[in-house]
Amino acid sequence: MKIKFQKILPILFVTIILLAGVLIGFFVRGGLFVGGVNAVASVGESGVGGNVKGSGLSRSSRTRPAAPVRVDLVRKDTISNVRLFHGRLVEVQRSRISSEVSGLVNELPIEIGMQVKGGETLIAQIDRTWLSLVIEHTEAEIRSLTQRVAHEEGELNRLTTSQMIAAEASTVSQRSQQRALVEQYVQDLEKAKVANREAKEKLKRTTIVAPYDGYIIKRETGKNELVSSGTSIAEVVSMGEIDARVMISEDIIDRIKVGDEVAVIVDSLRVRVVGKVHRIVPYAPTGARIFPILVRLSDQGGHLKVGMSITAEIVTSNPSEEILVPKDAVLDRPDGAIAWVAVKSEASMQMQSTADKKPSKSNDANSGKEINDKKVEQWIAKPAPVKIKITAIHDYGVVPETDEAKKLLVAGAKVIIEGAEGLTANQIIRIDTIDQKLLENLPSPNGQKIINPKQRVEN
Repeated sequence: MKIKFQKILPILFVTIILLAGVLIGFFVRGGLFVGGVNAVASVGESGVGGNVKGSGLSRSSRTRPAAPVRVDLVRKDTISNVRLFHGRLVEVQRSRISSEVSGLVNELPIEIGMQVKGGETLIAQIDRTWLSLVIEHTEAEIRSLTQRVAHEEGELNRLTTSQMIAAEASTVSQRSQQRALVEQYVQDLEKAKVANREAKEKLKRTTIVAPYDGYIIKRETGKNELVSSGTSIAEVVSMGEIDARVMISEDIIDRIKVGDEVAVIVDSLRVRVVGKVHRIVPYAPTGARIFPILVRLSDQGGHLKVGMSITAEIVTSNPSEEILVPKDAVLDRPDGAIAWVAVKSEASMQMQSTADKKPSKSNDANSGKEINDKKVEQWIAKPAPVKIKITAIHDYGVVPETDEAKKLLVAGAKVIIEGAEGLTANQIIRIDTIDQKLLENLPSPNGQKIINPKQRVEN
């Protein structure tokens, strides 16, 4: 008997545990259910956000906390389709400055990055000693040949006088030889003069100056080095004007003409400048099908530098009047685009109407001043299905797809630009604002002062 009880004991123990679990679960679920019913009843009686009939809100939306959002305004304006193309800033002129004469580099007062002025800034001075000696030698030779030519011409004149010919004192052969000798000395004199002019011109070119205003980007020789004719001394790029080189796809290139205005955003500086198309290169690399264009810009006092990345705004359609919303206000999903609009709830409008009709005032016991009751505004979010018609830089031109969306998306309406991802229809929202003055002196990630990207700097 004892043995049978020991075998049954584990089974009884497990059975008791299972029964206890079932009872505990039953009571817990029953308590929560009752609590949930009481909670719903409490909400219905207290009328959170107003009574059920007058609030215009669903019961679930009234029980959820207000979602913080930021808003911007709907506008109606003229807009064009704009596409962004990337590129870089390139120099207008780039030159490799070389020596035209051979000699020792006596002076080289330049450094990389140095600003130079065209026709004034000294790049290099080549030794002038040997050319000065050549000039002295040729000048001495010119003087000697000048005297020799004069002497031989006098002798030729003497042999060709009528008296010498009549007296047969000079023969035809003598006169011909003298005439040839004079011509030879005259030619030698001309050669000496040419050599003298050449030496003087080379002497001038021993002084090498900047060809135009710009910057030194490379120094290719050093002081006291011996250079020959054609040796590169330095490399310089121009300043004052700079080109934006942009690669344009073949479907857009035909819309662009020389002289068209193009807005260019310098990515690192966060500034927007406007220039004109200076040149269109009618050649695309094989397979790429993109054509380079050059947009001539001012370098803004040296702030725009060769090599900086840029983004060009290319207009690809004719302007038209559209409903404009910020890009951040449109949630573009596979099932369609939606813009969330912030509207005042019916309860908020009723409260405001009552407050306008019966303004209540209370006296402050301490100060004796009258304090007006605060008017509470309650906002809810409503979805507006839209179709994106035009894409600009900061905005979309949209077309409302329903009658309700047409009523919501009017000029001056508030669209949600932050916090719309998790919203539901008629959900209560709280509109937050940011004081833009707080952002004025904040640095950008690269340390530059933030500049409004919509700023337009004319050349």
